[in-house]
Amino acid sequence: MKKEWADVLITEISFAMYVPPNTGGHIHKNRPFHGFVLNDAQAIRDYCFSNGRVMHTEGGVLFYLPKGSSYDVKTVQSGGCYAINFDALIEDAPFSIKLRNTESIKKSFQVACDEWKHSSPLSRAAAMRAVYDAILEIQREASGGYVPNKKIDRIAPALAEIERRFTDPALNVVHLARLCQMSEVYFRTIFAARFGISPKEYIIQKRMEYAKGLLTLGELEVNEVARLCGYTEPCHFSREFKKRLGMAPKYYL
Repeated sequence: MKKEWADVLITEISFAMYVPPNTGGHIHKNRPFHGFVLNDAQAIRDYCFSNGRVMHTEGGVLFYLPKGSSYDVKTVQSGGCYAINFDALIEDAPFSIKLRNTESIKKSFQVACDEWKHSSPLSRAAAMRAVYDAILEIQREASGGYVPNKKIDRIAPALAEIERRFTDPALNVVHLARLCQMSEVYFRTIFAARFGISPKEYIIQKRMEYAKGLLTLGELEVNEVARLCGYTEPCHFSREFKKRLGMAPKYYL
């Protein structure tokens, strides 16, 4: 997994569904979207890519299929899987990882698939969250940053504060660390191990998601969106937005 995944912004969710055993196509050419797939416990499959690479996937393995890739699926042992297709500004090779914390990802994928099936207004948000959960879990596993629940609980006050005040320009890491009654360095360490990104980047990503919604309305000037998202300088907001979405806010939608 490339380091760019830490800053990736998901721009679209194509679908989220559970694929039962013995269903779905075997030959795929030029995938239109990126995809994360989580195998059932009993599933074993080999993904044979057009460049000759073979990716072996087993039960409980989370793996990534790149946009534009072509491959043939060889079923070694039948089993279902959870699949979420998405679009994002990222390029990477296929990879798979055996997670220690599979159940949390599975629950997230299940919620996303259930929401998508019922076409509720929250479906895309649920699916998008599942994709970010998968990215963060992969980063934690790759870095050896598994965090026990008791440590995650310690940063709960900061997470609640971020939810309430992520658009507040005065919100900062020093304040968040104090809420959790720990040093700033220790807070940053636990936060990064849990989410795969810094607290500052976490806040910025929440602001960017909020900005996308405001811009989609088409009723606000960029300066107004910047202010509502917590930026006192519109140029600062525009730089952060372009860095993550590849375009200036005025061109979004």
